[in-house]
Amino acid sequence: MTVYDLKTMQLCDIKENTVLALGTFDGCHEGHRAIFGSAMRLAVKMKAKCGIYTFSTIPNTATGSKKSIYTLEEKIKFMRRTGADYLIIDNFSEIRDLDGDEFVKNVLKSRLRCVGVACGYNYRFGKGAKLGAEDIAHLFEKDGGRVEICPPIQYNNTPISSTLIRQHIENGECESILPYCDPYTVYAEVLTGKRLGRKMGTPTINQLIPKCKVKPKKGVYITECEIGEDVYPSVTNVGTRPTTDGDGAAENMETHIIGFNGDLYSSYIKVNFYKFLREERKFDSIEDLIARISLDCEEAKNYFLK
Repeated sequence: MTVYDLKTMQLCDIKENTVLALGTFDGCHEGHRAIFGSAMRLAVKMKAKCGIYTFSTIPNTATGSKKSIYTLEEKIKFMRRTGADYLIIDNFSEIRDLDGDEFVKNVLKSRLRCVGVACGYNYRFGKGAKLGAEDIAHLFEKDGGRVEICPPIQYNNTPISSTLIRQHIENGECESILPYCDPYTVYAEVLTGKRLGRKMGTPTINQLIPKCKVKPKKGVYITECEIGEDVYPSVTNVGTRPTTDGDGAAENMETHIIGFNGDLYSSYIKVNFYKFLREERKFDSIEDLIARISLDCEEAKNYFLK
């Protein structure tokens, strides 16, 4: 896959006709995967290259952007798995004031050699997001282009959407997204902490959730950590560690990796969230906290055994 960042690139040297999947694609859930599949099938029919056109941030016409499920780096990594020839990343602020016809003519057709598109039923474009999927079909098909509009993908009679996934994550319902989306993930640098966990016999890694990402609610989660080629069960606390740090401490993410011994400081570690275990609370003593962590670890191990 060739990645084009239109924010930094003056010229986009795509020389073949393209069919583009259009969307923000935050979270890359099953609905998004259906769009990628439609784009690839249409590209074969039209003897064109297949590309994905997306944005570096999450568009919101009222505020400019909002919290995302994926960082841009995470989204790029997922897109490489799709088999598309191109990933085109645009800056939303550069195109937000274009009307629909300008966007299709000047960006998609002229700059990106687009002859066909695939999009979701709820795709919006043009200044103020005034136009929808049927409008882009009209603008393409009048010149002989082709458009595939994908219907909603449902789970338990509810349309899957990035908004729904964000709501689940913010509510701590990370397990609810697993049937139709990869686990919520934090990929971040391991920071130097106070080493209190090591002294307690439960060493931990400390990370900060990137500011651009939606945050799960405070509490303790069953997670897993990817370290090199190995995957370890783990328990993660999102919050302020009231037992050891007291009230008013800064929020961070602290993970005990079960069965791992080693120094991970300054490494970038991926933590996948699977299930909310309990609310964060202040224990009466360090001993009570250690006992609770031991129970949490047993629950995590049993979760993955099942």
